[in-house]
This record gives sequence, C-alpha cells and structure tokens, in this order.
Amino acid sequence: MTALIRNDLRNAYTRARDAHAGLLIQRGYQDYDNETEAGRVRKTGHIQRICAVPPSTFYVNAYQRWSDLVRREGLRFRVIELTLESRLFIGLTAGGMLETGCAIHHSYGMPYLMGSSIKGAVAAHVRASPFGKVHAEICNDLFGAEPSTAHPVGLAGVYTFHDAWWVPGSAASPMVQEVVTTHHLDYYGKEGEVPASDLDSPVPNAQIAVQGAFLFAIEGPPAWMHLAEAMLRSTLVEAGIGAKRRAGYGYFVGAAGGDDAGCGRCPWVDETIIALVQANRSKEDEVLRGKGLAERWQAIDDPDLKARALADIRARWQARDWWEDPSGKSARLAKAIYAPPD
Repeated sequence: MTALIRNDLRNAYTRARDAHAGLLIQRGYQDYDNETEAGRVRKTGHIQRICAVPPSTFYVNAYQRWSDLVRREGLRFRVIELTLESRLFIGLTAGGMLETGCAIHHSYGMPYLMGSSIKGAVAAHVRASPFGKVHAEICNDLFGAEPSTAHPVGLAGVYTFHDAWWVPGSAASPMVQEVVTTHHLDYYGKEGEVPASDLDSPVPNAQIAVQGAFLFAIEGPPAWMHLAEAMLRSTLVEAGIGAKRRAGYGYFVGAAGGDDAGCGRCPWVDETIIALVQANRSKEDEVLRGKGLAERWQAIDDPDLKARALADIRARWQARDWWEDPSGKSARLAKAIYAPPD
C-alpha cells in the first residue's frame, strides 16, 4: 500500500461536509492499493464519494448567469441544450493514481466540456463527411486552418465554441459510478508480454462517468449560425464526444439540426431580423420589438412556420421583460399584432 496524502491532511478530507470533485480526484485518494480486495473496496468507496458531490449554490448561480448572458446576447450567440443518451467519459486520464478521472471545472467543481474539445470534435466530424470533402474552404473558414500555401499565416476560424456547462437538475447527480470490466488484466498491464486467454478472470474497474444534459454555446457571425448549429448537433448525435464511444458512451439525443426544448429558435426570425437590421440600420433589439417584424410575421402564409416564429418571438420578448408591459409606441403596435386583445 502506498500513502498518497500527508497524515495531517487526512482528517481534513474525512471531516469535509462539501467538496470540490476535482480536488477529490486529484488529491483526495489517500492510499493506493489495487493488489488487495480491501484496497479495491476503498478505491470504489472514494469514487462513490466523488460521484455523490452535488452542484453547489455557487455553481448553480454561476450557471444561471452564464445562461442568461448568452441567451440575451442576440444573434451572435446560439444556445443549445442537449441531453446525453446514456453516459459520458471525459478526462479519464486526469485521475493520477486513482486511475480514473473526469474533466472538472477548476472554479466550480462540476464536470464540463472544454470548448476546444468541442470544436475539435465538430471539425473532425465535418471534415470527414461528404460536405467537408467537397467544401474544404468553408470548413477552413468555420473552424480555422494550419498555415499553408493558400493561407500562409493560417486561419483562426469565425466561430467560437464555448465551454459546455452541465445543466443543474438534468440528472440526480452530475457524476455517476460506472464499472468497466477488464478481461485480460495481465495482457494489458504488461504490454502484451503475457498472452490473453479465455481463462482470464474479469476484473471490474470502477470509473467516473457523467450523466444529464449540457448547455452548449456557439458565438460568431449570424449568417452561417444555423449551419454551425447543425454541425454541432450532427457531431454530438452521430459521432459523440469523449472516450469509449465504440462502447456507446458520449452520444447525445436529439434530431440533428432540429430545435430542442432548451433552445426553440426559429431560423425565420433570425433571418428576418438580420434583413431588417441591415435595411433600416437599426439595432437588433429595436427590430425585435418593432412593428416591421410584426408585419412580416403577420404576412406568413404557412401556419406551422407562423406558430414557431411567434413562439420564438414571444420567448425573446419575455426574456427581456417586454411581453407583459411593452414600452414605446412601436412595441405596443407590435404586441397588438402578435396578441390582439380579445
């Protein structure tokens, strides 16, 4: 057995009533002992303690501030909430002697998906698709490119994929114990020196997985935002993200390119706002609560599109506290079109 923590710190970890999951993963495992059954039981118990850490009020408030910010920023941001189909492994190698890890936000102690990882996964998935092979330059514009003859200094890419936050309340707990069974321990542990055999005993191995939903945010020019969102959805639904995807981990549910319950954005609204902003040299909020957008909505012939557009417009008004008490003549005229008095 190998001691991993100083004796004067052991009681502090034992007495703690709340905890930072990342600190427990990196520093909280007290003794390494995978040779005995008692040691494996202690390791499993420590992983169960990590998985029992709930979101703190500090995290919930920070998540709400971030969610409110990106939703209010308008056309330069697209917010998508997606739920895991099963579970996710991310940051497995960050656990040191614990031999399992999880990507944990250093400030808030909750699992998250790094924006760079999301962008890399989306770029790889799209570039390998038929679209990416035909439209390589569009991919370079969207995701960036290494220096080349065509781009001597490289390209940065016009879209920013922000870190994805775990959605509070989307699961009983953000982390959950998962068991991955190693069937040929000596073969893998000794790098193939011992042959794998059908007579080897399986060895259950406790791991830290993530469950629930994540809030994704994309930032960039509004013109291609629908394309960027469709690419993100396609990647997460079809290719997944994180480790052990061949075993079914890391996949999200939801129709690629469709609206989800956490987003509800209607492309017609975005496109019409962009056109009116450019035509009238107005600000986005002025167009959103103006009579011009309401009149264009009124002229929509397709009843399904009209209903989706109204739901989106109403949600944006409500997020800005305009719907119940519209201020200004233009806003009152628009409200009369969207919701005429009985």
